[in-house]
Amino acid sequence: MADATAALIVPVLVSALQREGCCVDLRVVPLASRDPRPMLEQGQADIALGFFPDVSAALAAEGERSVLRLQPLYGCEYMGVMRCGHPLAQPGALTLDAYCAADHLRVSFAGRPRGFVDETLARLDRERRVLITVSNYFTAGAVVHQSDLLTVLPSSFVPATGFASQLAVCELPFDLPGIEVGLLWHRRHEQDTAQRWLRATVERAAAQVADATQAARR
Repeated sequence: MADATAALIVPVLVSALQREGCCVDLRVVPLASRDPRPMLEQGQADIALGFFPDVSAALAAEGERSVLRLQPLYGCEYMGVMRCGHPLAQPGALTLDAYCAADHLRVSFAGRPRGFVDETLARLDRERRVLITVSNYFTAGAVVHQSDLLTVLPSSFVPATGFASQLAVCELPFDLPGIEVGLLWHRRHEQDTAQRWLRATVERAAAQVADATQAARR
């Protein structure tokens, strides 16, 4: 899983494991791709957690023929994030023109030169000036809270940055698809006892994250 997912789920998961006295050795490895299917197919990972829109579309097209399963866990939105006091944090200031004229920080843990935001802007015949691209959301939060750069973060992740009180969170001036974090696994593990326990434990932890995310929206 990527850091945005791990920051929310892992603390809840560890609490559950300790409370239940589980004797396990779980290892979280970085998610370096939007498509973790090869890792699952080759046995390099037992499960994958994250937002996988292309994988979701592929599995829907394959239907029951698919060797993988994807279970939705919780959803949230992408938001524009900048330091408190940034001129564009004022109500109504973050127009599309102002957004494209600003300097930006892009997050791409997969190392892509273009992301969802850039693709969306391109469909509007617009583009943004990206000053720097980083590989994780924690770094993004640390940079934007002490600079004039803008970034885009999952709304559920902002409290986990450690800088939430110093960040302004705004709706983006264009439509961006929401985030649906899901649990992905290979069907060969469908009935494996240890795998079923792991998936159920992760799903319970994710349910707590979902409740907290919903409460924050109210």
